[in-house]
Parts: sequence; C-alpha cells; structure tokens
Amino acid sequence: MAAVVVWVNAISSSPDLAESIACEPRIDPSEGTTFTRLPHDTLLETSPLPPSLVEVTVLNANGTRGEASIATEELRRLGFTRVTEPRNDEVYTDGVVADCHGQIRFGPEGERAARTVQLIDPCLELVQDGRNDASVDLAIGTKFNDFRMSDAAVDILDRLKSWESGEAAETDEQSLNDEGPVIEPELLTETLPKHC
Repeated sequence: MAAVVVWVNAISSSPDLAESIACEPRIDPSEGTTFTRLPHDTLLETSPLPPSLVEVTVLNANGTRGEASIATEELRRLGFTRVTEPRNDEVYTDGVVADCHGQIRFGPEGERAARTVQLIDPCLELVQDGRNDASVDLAIGTKFNDFRMSDAAVDILDRLKSWESGEAAETDEQSLNDEGPVIEPELLTETLPKHC
C-alpha cells in the first residue's frame, strides 16, 4: 500500500515530469517476468556503487542501429568496466520502439547498481523486474541522446572512482552495503531531474 501512496504522490506533485519519463507504449514483458514501473525518485536515498562494480547491459529499444554499441563504449569510458556486450531489447521489438529516454531494469539486489546508472541520465524510467541478481539493464529509447549528467552526478561518479582506486575494493557482490564513500543526501538530491 505504501508503494501505491508514493506513486500517487509522485504523479500528483509532478505530473509532467512523470509523464515525460514514462516509456510508451507500455508493453508487458515475456511470461514469467513482471515490470513494476517506479517513481523517478524511488532510489533517491540509495547509495550508488562505484561504476566498476556495476554489471550492466545496454539494450537497443529504439530501433536505431549502433546506438547501444555507442552507449556501451561511453559507459566503459566512464568507468563501467563490467559492461557486457550490447543486445537488442526483447520487450520493445518487432518494430515497436520505446518512446522515452529509456529504462533502467533491475531487481531488489541491484538497487545500488541501478542508482549508479541513473546518474548518467536522470530521465531514465526505473523498472523493477524481479531479477534475482544485482545486474542492471539499460534499455535506450528514442529520446536517448547521449548521457545527460548533471554537475552533481559527475561529482559523485568522480568520488566513487577515487574511493575505489584508494581503497582497492574488489568484490563480485554488488548488493553489499559497505561499498563506496558516503555521499551527502543533498548532493544525491541534486541529481534528480528538473525536467525531461
């Protein structure tokens, strides 16, 4: 019930923003998977992981050849060293494209990883898909036009990378709670979108 209240409040407080972030058309995934679309500020208080600890796959959901590969290389440049090979999306397919910036799809174990990916573009729709690991999919839509990082997001990514190089954190468990520096709540708030 609490999730419903949060969703209603988010929509009523910023209907234009919620509408501009939402991917259309709303397509259900394959049988056995459930998409729960979340308000854009769901992960506001979630501490992001250093980018090299985030396992992410870029999915092409916009039908434009080569864009997922370009986004994959850009993620690698930003320090996401565990980016897998890009693929075509299996949800937006057969000529149906995602009319939006894109979606970050993740499960309960991947909230911190999803928060890191959200730094690169706050207008990406958050989608909980119930997966059992900490991996994240970045499905890019028709309004995706390179990464839209705010100054605050750049600052946070720099801090995460500096912390990692200084502390030499090496782990495959993205869901642990003791990885990464403490990021001030005010700085995390600055990464939320003003408009999309």
